[in-house]
Amino acid sequence: MNHFLPFRLWLQSTLKRSVAPFVLALLAITVATARPGLSQDVLNKPVTLTLENVQLRDVLAGLENQTEVRFIHSPTAIQVSRRVSLTARHERLSVVLDRLLTPLAIDYSVVAGQILLSVHPATSAGEPKNEANAAPLEQSYTGRVVTATGNEGLPGVNVAVKGTNRGATTDGEGKFRIAANPGDVLIFSFIGYANQQVTLGDQLDLQIRMVESSDLLQEVTVIGSRGRPRTDVERPVPVDVVSSKELQATGQVDLGQMVQYNSPSFNSAKTGVNGVANYADPATLRGLSPDQVLVLVDGKRRHQFSALNLNQTVGLGTVVTDLNSIPSLALDRMEILRDGAAAQYGSDAIAGIVNLVLNKSVGVGTLKTQYGQTSKGDGAGYLAAVNYGFRLGKPNSYLNLTMHYQYTGGTNRSDPYLGNIYNATKAKEDSIRRLRGVWPVGSPFTVGVYGSNQTKALQGFYNLGMPLSRGWSIYSFGGYSRKDILAYGFFRNATPSNANSTPEIYPDGYVPQLPGTSVDYSTVVGLNRKVGAGWNLDFSTGYGYNYLDMWANNTTNPSLGAASPTNFYVGRSAFGQSTTEANLSKNYTGLFGTKSLNLALGGQYRVDQFELAQGSAESYSVGPLAKTKGKAPGSSGRPGIAPEDQTNTTRSNLGLYADVESDLSDRLLVAAALRYENYSDFGSNVSGKLAARVKLSESVSLRGSINKGFRAPSLQQTFNSQTTSTVQSGAIVQTKQLPSTDTRLAQIGIDNPKAETSWNYNLGLTAKAGNDFIVTLDAYQIDITDRIIESERLIIKDIAALKTRFTGLSEIRFFTNAINTTTKGIDFVTSYKHNFSPRSRFNASLAFTLNQTKITSTKATPAALQLDTPKPILLIDTVSIGLIETAQPRQKILLSLGYSYGKVGLNVRSSYFGEVTAWEKPAGKPHVSQTFGGKNLIDLTLIYNPIKTLSISLGGNNIFDVYPDKVIATSAAYSNGEIPYSRNVSQFGFNGAYYYANATITF
Repeated sequence: MNHFLPFRLWLQSTLKRSVAPFVLALLAITVATARPGLSQDVLNKPVTLTLENVQLRDVLAGLENQTEVRFIHSPTAIQVSRRVSLTARHERLSVVLDRLLTPLAIDYSVVAGQILLSVHPATSAGEPKNEANAAPLEQSYTGRVVTATGNEGLPGVNVAVKGTNRGATTDGEGKFRIAANPGDVLIFSFIGYANQQVTLGDQLDLQIRMVESSDLLQEVTVIGSRGRPRTDVERPVPVDVVSSKELQATGQVDLGQMVQYNSPSFNSAKTGVNGVANYADPATLRGLSPDQVLVLVDGKRRHQFSALNLNQTVGLGTVVTDLNSIPSLALDRMEILRDGAAAQYGSDAIAGIVNLVLNKSVGVGTLKTQYGQTSKGDGAGYLAAVNYGFRLGKPNSYLNLTMHYQYTGGTNRSDPYLGNIYNATKAKEDSIRRLRGVWPVGSPFTVGVYGSNQTKALQGFYNLGMPLSRGWSIYSFGGYSRKDILAYGFFRNATPSNANSTPEIYPDGYVPQLPGTSVDYSTVVGLNRKVGAGWNLDFSTGYGYNYLDMWANNTTNPSLGAASPTNFYVGRSAFGQSTTEANLSKNYTGLFGTKSLNLALGGQYRVDQFELAQGSAESYSVGPLAKTKGKAPGSSGRPGIAPEDQTNTTRSNLGLYADVESDLSDRLLVAAALRYENYSDFGSNVSGKLAARVKLSESVSLRGSINKGFRAPSLQQTFNSQTTSTVQSGAIVQTKQLPSTDTRLAQIGIDNPKAETSWNYNLGLTAKAGNDFIVTLDAYQIDITDRIIESERLIIKDIAALKTRFTGLSEIRFFTNAINTTTKGIDFVTSYKHNFSPRSRFNASLAFTLNQTKITSTKATPAALQLDTPKPILLIDTVSIGLIETAQPRQKILLSLGYSYGKVGLNVRSSYFGEVTAWEKPAGKPHVSQTFGGKNLIDLTLIYNPIKTLSISLGGNNIFDVYPDKVIATSAAYSNGEIPYSRNVSQFGFNGAYYYANATITF
């Protein structure tokens, strides 16, 4: 088989199209901005700066930008909020620091090219004890401050003698020396770490281990802003931050399901008997489509899944990004931006962004094992995952590795079968059942398999970073994932009139097995440094790839009769994406009278490639029984990709952006972004964004944003082609999914799909009380114009304009810009945490979303298509409208409570999923709908930590065994009992209670 976009071709393409232009640009930037003297002594660097009555933190930031030297300090100890003035004109840094810091009683020293700031021992702060009357200092204490999980020294830790003004700061290796007396208490403080207090005794050499405070770290994010990281109250746009600990605490095994129970705006539910959705779970934000969410890994675009979802379910006609191809243990946290961001990150970011922030820890390992099963006894699964980080011989270097293996057994929730097996007449049916002895008479039995699919997954991920020479640093990350998934089709009975029956091979009927193998691999390599005058350069290139191999087993090609094989290779879909980008940013202090201003500029060049490769000949061939007995051609359950449907196509796009973010004052933050993109297949687009945040007080802020975004049609939507053969009234006819390049579409007035465009409005309020309580409330509206949809099946014989142009076909479908939609909603998130004592801790969170999506207008059917056909032709009907408006919960409420005391902890989670409505069109009857009521699921986890390095969890998800409402038994969607729970809507799955045991070891 022709390998899709092999690495060699990708590398050549990247070098020719992407790397060369950016290397030239990099050289030009370096020459233009490089300053002499970079190799001189740190303190001899020249400084020119004029600042009047600004905070000390802003002066230090200005010096960092101009000299490329980092200041390490404790903001509290040196009181960075003090206001100072500074004027320097081509003076050495040492002279400037003496003039600035001496009046403030701050000492400085150079360690490993960085400047450490500490409070001068003689400083008077607060009301220290009268040291003139204190006992003389008799001891000199030394020590080293290291991380709790590794033995890495921490530079810049503030060390203070409690109740005095004596202090010190650790050097580049984490070492310190301080004069004190036995009985004194030393306080160790450092940003991102919990404070430590140590009472001094006879031991003069100390080893201090600082513990990271995840409560402090997880509040800080970079997504949605190319400026400095900001906390909850400071952000101009709403961001959910879900830590790795919170993801793992759900007891779920897939990353998508972990997020489902942590973020109210995120929705992803598993399904069964649902085409491509069996192999990559659709995931949405704010009730929009899966392809209107952009997924990033460490701020870099993640490639999409290769196959197109063409089933009547959430995400019809869209391509997803498979979150479950990334092992959850590889993540430090997940950031979910609930706002449009196409102006900053490009196409697809209409509903928002999911940014996966990778683990960079070193010197510590995690081994996780878990086993669980449903209350029905099926769905048994286990996973084993390990993560470990290494230091690569240099400070600030890391190599973090993750391996993950997972097996999840399938489930079956089919109801007893109500249909016939052998004959439409009941007497003959019962007689044959008794004779065959396979299916019972008069007692219930099941024939189908409807539930979650069996999955085997093997995944690995790496994350690397290392400083090089002359200020350069290299980083790289990527991984591999293989998922083998077993799905099922509908039961095929053995009645002679059934076009899908093959009694010669399966005299008692059969259920097609539909295995699929999904493989992903990706890598990103980048370089960054400060290139002079305070500019930060980031240059990277990456490649991501997915293919899905599909089979149809335990089935037949009915048109071949007894000559049919029972296992078929159906074909392959594949998608590859190479991305090369360069980003420049600089932070100014005092520019144009602002407190700070961050300017970011950059460009991105991307090449996408999509391929469909044919299956085995028997999977799509038309056998002799198609005409003689009306038997269906192609492998039943999943016809193969025919030669005429093969494709291999590429496109490229170039994007350029500018981004400005400025603290105009202590209270007012404004941001703006503008992006231009040009696509080789449909033209260009300009998007923009404005955002602001006003601090009403130190703990309350008002924020808002408005942005214009877009989503380019995917290659899968533009070039996907699929032919399905059926037998109707004794004649072989074909249903065709037409690629947009088919010239006949233009003849009936159907233009090639163009980009969707959107206007996104957000207004929010944030509040914070200390470090314990946070609340955010955001209202939004998203207007989408020219939304791309999959058309209805247009029956050739019923439409005059199609009869002469599409001979030999019975139905056609295609993609088109047909509708405009509006989504309105409210997101509310609040969290509270409190430590009653070092051993007693409590946390709680409440989050909910309310939203509604409506189709505001539908484009008129083209006149060329409607010509000479009296009956109105609809490109979208009630069923598809329902998938957009009512198939996802419009209310979702998440409540989480956690308490730990010593070695024992208890977590309780309540998840409410609002009602959904499904529509169907019975043959020859009007549309009918069914509404499935909202449900509440309760999860419970008991945690025991016998030692610091071992955590054991026993838990249950959905412990009260709640299921969705059942499909009405008289409806066609019930499928004679095979589909008791709707496969057309997405609520929370239908497996019932799940119980598990988990053991996690840190080492």
